[in-house]
Amino acid sequence: MSELLPFDSSQANRLTEPARPRIVATPDAHAAAGEMGDLKEILAVMRRRRWLVIAAAALGATVAGYFAYVAKPVFLASASVRIADARRALSGGIGDAPRDVLGSGNGVDPVLSQVQVLKSREVAANAVRRQPLGLTVYPDGFPASDMRDVRAADSSTSGSAYAVEFDAQGYTLRSNLHEIRARYGEPVSTGGVSFAIVSRPPHRSGTIGVLNSASAVGMLLSGVDARPRKSTDVVDVTYRANDPFVAQQVANAIVAAYKEVNASIAQQQSRRRREFIQEQLKQTDSSFADATVSLSNFRSHEQVYGSDARVAAEATGLMTLDVTREELASDKRTLQSLLDNLQRTGGATHSEKLDALLASPSITSNQVVEALFAQLVQLRTRRDTLTVGNWGAARSNPDVIKLDTLIQTTQGELVSAVRSNIDAVNARLSSLDDLRGRNAAQLQKLPSVQAVEARLLQRVETARKMADQLREEYQRARISEAVEVGQVEIVDLANEPDAPIGRGTLFRVLSGLLLGLLFGGGGAVLLDRLNSTIRRRDEIETTLHIPGLSIIPHMAPARKLTAFGRHLRLPGSKQRRDRSGGDSLVTVSDFGSVSAEAFRTLRTNLLFSQSIQTLRTIVITSPSPQDGKTTTAANLAVTFAQQGMRVLLIDCDLRKARMHNIFSVPREPGFSQLLAHQSTVADVVRETAVENLFVIPAGLLPANPSELLGSVVARETIESLAKEYAIVIIDTPPVHVAADALILGSMANGVLMVLRAGRSERDAAKEALQRLLNVGAHVIGAVLNDPDHKVPDYGSYYYYYDYHDTKVEA
Repeated sequence: MSELLPFDSSQANRLTEPARPRIVATPDAHAAAGEMGDLKEILAVMRRRRWLVIAAAALGATVAGYFAYVAKPVFLASASVRIADARRALSGGIGDAPRDVLGSGNGVDPVLSQVQVLKSREVAANAVRRQPLGLTVYPDGFPASDMRDVRAADSSTSGSAYAVEFDAQGYTLRSNLHEIRARYGEPVSTGGVSFAIVSRPPHRSGTIGVLNSASAVGMLLSGVDARPRKSTDVVDVTYRANDPFVAQQVANAIVAAYKEVNASIAQQQSRRRREFIQEQLKQTDSSFADATVSLSNFRSHEQVYGSDARVAAEATGLMTLDVTREELASDKRTLQSLLDNLQRTGGATHSEKLDALLASPSITSNQVVEALFAQLVQLRTRRDTLTVGNWGAARSNPDVIKLDTLIQTTQGELVSAVRSNIDAVNARLSSLDDLRGRNAAQLQKLPSVQAVEARLLQRVETARKMADQLREEYQRARISEAVEVGQVEIVDLANEPDAPIGRGTLFRVLSGLLLGLLFGGGGAVLLDRLNSTIRRRDEIETTLHIPGLSIIPHMAPARKLTAFGRHLRLPGSKQRRDRSGGDSLVTVSDFGSVSAEAFRTLRTNLLFSQSIQTLRTIVITSPSPQDGKTTTAANLAVTFAQQGMRVLLIDCDLRKARMHNIFSVPREPGFSQLLAHQSTVADVVRETAVENLFVIPAGLLPANPSELLGSVVARETIESLAKEYAIVIIDTPPVHVAADALILGSMANGVLMVLRAGRSERDAAKEALQRLLNVGAHVIGAVLNDPDHKVPDYGSYYYYYDYHDTKVEA
């Protein structure tokens, strides 16, 4: 580093670099730079608020570790079922089911529909009756596999619990009402439940809880899950429990219950279809008997036993039309009767009416009705799943209301579809009636006796054919009803799980730590965004629209006083420190530090400014106290003096003077006595240990500092002093404390505002700047004191100057 010489503006040409080719950054480069800047900013915020981030991470890890320690292990047992049409195979394909349980609606996945049925409340209730252990009766504190012959009545008291103590001879069961002693393997009955503990568990005590059937169903539904395998009709059924034996037994009970419920539903549908066909067959047999009797009586009365070929041909045509019309009329009567039943109260439930309606052969062939019924089944299943269990939704729940509305709408559409079918039948009947009328007109031309005989023969033949068809359908329905299996086959039963599922304790702690770091970092960034203070240099320019001339980093205590500082140790007292804990004159005490270099950067920025020729007096002020303006003024004056310029530092803070303490000079006489004509310039100017630097202390603190500084004498005195020195630096009170800074700012060539990062409020700084501009002050820029701004110290070499300007290098 070269020896410091007086400033020569001609050196500016040597400081400029040769022109370089311009590099145009692409948009991607700008985006990458912006992302990198954002990341650096976030990391800087987390470093500033590191204790918040560390506390959040520690809290997250602690909470995760605690829950991992107290959490009970969860075991998962899995069984498999296959959705197949076993009934059709066993019945030899005779008689299609009245309605395929798998469904055949357009857009409906039959396997997914069966998954919803599997998770329905009916299947869950059946499984609870099969396997009360772990559902109605659940042990805690000892293995469930030690309990056998567990039974629970529907009247069991929900919410009751029994304390169990084990010893070598047996166990003791205690409740609030009584105490029961039993040997191992001996059954015990109490509170509607019975069970036996077959062997002594490894634990000394435990509890046995009891739930009613409804609560047990809710518990089962909360732990069961069913997922179909891709591109197959196999469904995997899983159940989660805190005991491996319970998980296995309940999973097997669920698939067994599902198979039983599925078979029961299929049998009920077959039974309803058989009953429907049986009723239709009775009516058809009665019609056939009536037609036969009528034909016999007619022939006996008219002595007619045959007809000619023409009459037979016409009669055959009419008979065919009548058979077709009678089938349509029968379908219409059936549909109309069922629709009338739907509109009347009483009788079967609405669900059963719909099932009976859909068992009609004329309806099962309609794809639209099939699709609506499949949709209705799915909506009912979803509603049962939503309202089941302890956590089931109430009827007022918006989702339940929505499902009820969809169910009602679907039911209405289903009834509308049946009515449309009736309208279609009516149209066909009308067409057949027209055709039959034309044929009947031809037949009327025949002899009346032959015509009557032909009509009677037609009725008999029609009734006979319908009766034969119904008897065939009736036999098929009986065979289908006799089949005792459904469409579910159990592929694999569940095995007892060997190990619990889920992550280990270490993973949970690390996850909690990571989550804590994320929350802590987010909280730090949020607090930083909510902070209304100026924290960075770029905020000065965006908020105040003035240049940020320099950032003064943390001024740590000097590691050792340089040779230059030793010769310039101020006489009369020990080196003083400011309130921040660092040396006030860091440009003297730690010449090679980054803080001293920051002040020299500020000096260079001021020297190379365009207003250097007119910048003879500089006012140093700040918006609020404790922003570091006095320390900045003192160190800036030192750097100008070190540049070889003749510098005068005036302490115009006539309310809280500190400059005399920093330079260890007497406070009186000072600037106040000079303005009051009590002292001369020679009396108040103090020579400091820094070459070329002179100080005028504040002097006696007056009662009216604003009036004194605003006088004509003050203006003339400052102008006179500016002619004798290369630069005059004036330290003033903060803008929001007194009007002194505004008065002196209007007199000076420039005002330098000092801000403290993280402390100076944006609004306060903007208001202070506006007040200075209102009085005509020329604000040349701002300095940001940032104690948290850590700059790497590259001071591997310290540059010292002896008292006789001799260069010494360590």
